[in-house]
Amino acid sequence: MDKRKDHLKMKAHKKREISLVDQYLNASCFNKISDTTYQNMLSYESKADPIEKKLITRIKEQVKHGKVVLSSGSKEKA
Repeated sequence: MDKRKDHLKMKAHKKREISLVDQYLNASCFNKISDTTYQNMLSYESKADPIEKKLITRIKEQVKHGKVVLSSGSKEKA
């Protein structure tokens, strides 16, 4: 039973990591991120592993320098 729990934890972590990577790539490619996604990313940062924190930090830097803009619509496409 412990192996199953570990497997499910790992699977959830992997899904979250992929989602964060997808969000990072979308923001980098299209130079925008929805405000909701950005806020969710910021609230998740304290729980993120070191690699996820690097991605979040990079997005924050890009937003700060105006390379990625925040958009109000969560389903906008470039």
